[in-house]
Amino acid sequence: PISKPLILAVGFGEQMMLIFLALTMIGMLTGANALRGLATCGVGLMVGMIGYAPATAESRLTFGSLYLDDGVPIVIVGLGMFAMPEIIELLRRHRTISEDGILGRGWFDGFKDAVRHKFIVLRCSVIGCIVGALPGLGGSVVDWIAYGHIVQTSRDRSQYGSGDVRGVLAPESANNAKEGGALIPTLLFGIPGSGSMAILLGGFIMVDVHPGIELVQTNIDLVYTIIWSLALANVIGAGTCLALAGPIARLTTVPYALLAPFMLVLIFFAAFQASRDWGDLIALFALGLLGTYMKRYGWPRPALLIGFFLSPRLESSTYLAFEAHGFTFLQRPGVILLLVQVAASAYAAARFKAREPSAEELAGVYSGSGRGG
Repeated sequence: PISKPLILAVGFGEQMMLIFLALTMIGMLTGANALRGLATCGVGLMVGMIGYAPATAESRLTFGSLYLDDGVPIVIVGLGMFAMPEIIELLRRHRTISEDGILGRGWFDGFKDAVRHKFIVLRCSVIGCIVGALPGLGGSVVDWIAYGHIVQTSRDRSQYGSGDVRGVLAPESANNAKEGGALIPTLLFGIPGSGSMAILLGGFIMVDVHPGIELVQTNIDLVYTIIWSLALANVIGAGTCLALAGPIARLTTVPYALLAPFMLVLIFFAAFQASRDWGDLIALFALGLLGTYMKRYGWPRPALLIGFFLSPRLESSTYLAFEAHGFTFLQRPGVILLLVQVAASAYAAARFKAREPSAEELAGVYSGSGRGG
């Protein structure tokens, strides 16, 4: 009842400006340096332009390669940005995570803490849902927003940073709630609310499911299936983690050199399944190398993935907006409102000043003694 009128009020121009808003907000909130976030998002847009143009079918940035005519698969980009850098980091560390792999006890104490501070859990869950609904932001900022909120609203702040359980409950409650919020723009507008939602949208496209008006009007049962699946996954996942925490903790005693080759085989096998072309492996290697250097020097990798996914949608919505309305789409109230928000977001991104770790600090953490991270 709420979402259908909202979707019908969003035309091509509003879709274009909403994507612009997501891109500018990504730059402000994905990392300590806003300009790096915007630049990385631009790289993602450029990678997403590889292949045929959606409007004119013109081949771009393919350099004569038949493999690149269809663009780079999103699976390759995801593995290259997130999986490969983590494996390489494991290989760089020549130690195990833990010496004995034994967990302490206190499951029931944690449950009592959550019940005792139930209003913190509820309040920060609402914050997580709202922030998660902002396109492209969720996972990168929600923890810090929730932590800042609980610190500012607490009378006794002396124990924060020294083990106060409220400083754990607040960001974790928001972090768990953000996925539900991230489904809102993902299902209603086809704009990913987070990096994981971008991968989910890629899966939708592979099975011919198109988020937006068609999904809500013709496949509402699928929407509720997704919602209930997320709710049940949280319950089942939490119980499974509690049951398997002990055995899994023993993996921390296995040397990295033994785990990494096995994981690399799985990653390359998954990459080859994207199109079953040797170009998949070459593209994975190139993007994995890029992702490794981005991780080492503090460039936000989720911004590249979201920019990559939004690239064809931004181009097609821009083309449709100009074809349908010309420049008059700028006179629509929704477009004007979003344009003001885009300008405010871009201004905030330019003014954003957060402490950024130096190259020496990043290199020390990256190649550190096994305690960094």
